[in-house]
Amino acid sequence: MCSVAFAARQDCTTQPGAAVGDGPVSAEAVFTTGEGFISITLSNLQADPRSAGQLLNGVAFTLSEGQTSGSLGPNSANLRQVKSGGVFTDFGPSSTGWALASDSGAGLRLCVLCSNLGAAGPSHLLIGGPAGSGRYESANGSIAGNRPHNPFTAESATFLVYVPGLTESSTVTSVTFFFGTQDGITAPGFCGGTPVLE
Repeated sequence: MCSVAFAARQDCTTQPGAAVGDGPVSAEAVFTTGEGFISITLSNLQADPRSAGQLLNGVAFTLSEGQTSGSLGPNSANLRQVKSGGVFTDFGPSSTGWALASDSGAGLRLCVLCSNLGAAGPSHLLIGGPAGSGRYESANGSIAGNRPHNPFTAESATFLVYVPGLTESSTVTSVTFFFGTQDGITAPGFCGGTPVLE
């Protein structure tokens, strides 16, 4: 197993006020680089979404050394079934059902709609948390009780990606977040500050 004792961490988010056709979106990706690997914790920060169009289906990123290939290692998330009326049931830790693809932007991409790579989409989209009531009060029929889209990946997911040539001084140079049940709906990401050694 890779050691992260001397890894560097970068926090990347969508721009403030980001939106897609179905409404506001907010996401975060925390990247931790080490010798030959990158760990990614991906979160949907948009609570109580109205539509599946606000759910995260992928993140693309480029690396300072220009790597365009890697392999997906252990990954996990809580899976969540959202029923009619916005009540939900959590199934507990499970494999995410996501896959790793080489991205056309000369980087790498975690994706759940890339079914050609064995991904589980259109289910397992990454959904934000519920409303303060503990239910998804705003959820329309694309989320609540929607059979093809359930279950969802709940709130955050963690991925380990093996990337030959990566070091703890490697950095993420660009990030793009993908939303909805169809590919191609994006919001640019912003990585703030200098990577922090852990």
